Amino acid sequence: MNSVPDLTVRGELVERVYGNYDARRYVVNRRYQRKLIWTLEEKRNFIDSIMEGYPVPIILLAENAKREGNTLEIIDGMQRLDAIVSFISNKFSVHGEYFNLETIAVTKALADNGKLTQKQPIMARDTCVRIASYLLPLSIYEFSDEKAVDTVFRRINSGGRQLSRQELRAAGSVDSFATVVRRVAAKVRGDDSYSDLLRLNDMQEISITNKELEYGIDVDGIFWVEHGILSRDNVRQSRDEELVADLIAYMVSDDPISSRTEFLDDFYGMTEDKAGQSRFAEIDGAVKKRSPALVIADFQRTLDQVKLTLEHAGQTFVQLLFKKPISPSPRYFQVIFLAFYELVVKQNKEVRDRAQLIACLKESGDQIVIQEGGRWGGENRQKAVEGAVGFIQKAFQASTATDPATVHWVTQLENLLSQSYTEQAAYDFKQGFIELNGKNKFDEDSFRKILKTSVAISNIGKGHKGYILIGIAESQATAARIEDIFKITCRTHDRFKISGVEHEALALGKSLDHFFQLVVEKIKAAPISEPLRSYILSHIKSVRYYDKTVYVLEVIGQATPSLYDGKYYERVGANIREVEAENFPHFFGKYNVGSLE
Repeated sequence: MNSVPDLTVRGELVERVYGNYDARRYVVNRRYQRKLIWTLEEKRNFIDSIMEGYPVPIILLAENAKREGNTLEIIDGMQRLDAIVSFISNKFSVHGEYFNLETIAVTKALADNGKLTQKQPIMARDTCVRIASYLLPLSIYEFSDEKAVDTVFRRINSGGRQLSRQELRAAGSVDSFATVVRRVAAKVRGDDSYSDLLRLNDMQEISITNKELEYGIDVDGIFWVEHGILSRDNVRQSRDEELVADLIAYMVSDDPISSRTEFLDDFYGMTEDKAGQSRFAEIDGAVKKRSPALVIADFQRTLDQVKLTLEHAGQTFVQLLFKKPISPSPRYFQVIFLAFYELVVKQNKEVRDRAQLIACLKESGDQIVIQEGGRWGGENRQKAVEGAVGFIQKAFQASTATDPATVHWVTQLENLLSQSYTEQAAYDFKQGFIELNGKNKFDEDSFRKILKTSVAISNIGKGHKGYILIGIAESQATAARIEDIFKITCRTHDRFKISGVEHEALALGKSLDHFFQLVVEKIKAAPISEPLRSYILSHIKSVRYYDKTVYVLEVIGQATPSLYDGKYYERVGANIREVEAENFPHFFGKYNVGSLE
């Protein structure tokens, strides 16, 4: 007989909830938890309910008996918790007024330390006290089995009123197909993260929001919405993941596969009949056969070519394909994407003439026959894809690249930039290797700092991966300085200014290949301990992001601490520092070894 799980139900003061948030106790498991999607209006309405003293739904948390750190995993209530902590942190106003940071001790201390800034006009103190003293209904469920949390999450949302069908499919699904779909969808949206476990504090940086909020990912800038393929509400209801699931199922299947709700249910293991279980096993096996990593890479390679084509055309997907604007067009996108996939991945071809390709796609929507209705038969979809291949293939030729997966890194680079929001210590950005004084001289001091940073990232812990991206300005001021000195224009992505390294190679009178080799030779001669130096040398990449070349230094934590010039370094936020002797016990403790002195 199974033991009854320990379930604690209580009221929790909003003030205490914010204290737990500041202590980074709340954890979001992206394996089953949906993204932050509440609009500003929804956030304000919830805070208004608290202000008025109205009852709100219970928040369900889970405490993992096996996990260290005194953390609480959010099962239900992430949107509500985020609305509370965002409002108290002055991220948005309610009724035109901001929470008074003097109201509670935690926010007052954060304001005194410069970590929070009081915005104007300030809400009345008694109203803020009423909010801080509101008792939130809260339940804590203790568990030791991850599957139990998945089951709880699915059951409390099984009515379908809170989660979309796709979100219910994805909740707790950990097979290869579901995992690949989730990862690819996050990469396309721009909210990809290194780990599935994130603190609620970090989720805001990759939440889907709009221009009215100063943080998160603007929903209008997401690829699907920007190009008219899906609507804002489609993305908020995870229809983008449904679209990705449809595409990946077609990509990995040997025979044409239908696009239908029942099949997607089967692919996620939601049906228990024999036919459904057979489809579940087949799609999981197909992904494993190709390998999840390669399926993700195939998708990114294909999408990058679509993005590059739209960039050259200077039009959105809908504008290019149709003379007159149409409503969201996911099936038309499927046809074009899968036609690119057939040519780029399956036939290993590359674009020979981008202008010709754009001409082939121009107003081609009328040539594509799309089956209407909820179901899209496998043969009908295949015929549409074959037709698209027919009218664009003349713009392609056999690939001449030795490693076509690394020719362009449009999606992958954007993912690394977004991951840096939640894994700040494991990422660093440098404008380049040339001094910004107009003398066109290689900056040896900056180069040494880059290598020390790589050592510090490696020392985060064994197996922990990080990246240093060269060709991305550290600040807006640096970007402006580069543009002024070298007379170039940086490319903007989100909050980043991508300068590339072409201007540096030119300044030193070298080709890009010779400049890259110069950097490699300098790393070979650098006093970095082995095996880290060999790892960096074997994984350094020169990648293209649209018209910019960026160098990527990949770093991974070794079995023992790494050194630069005989000294240990570690990351503290975005900074590096030498490890002093008195801190050796703690530093070496991460590796379960004693001091190496």
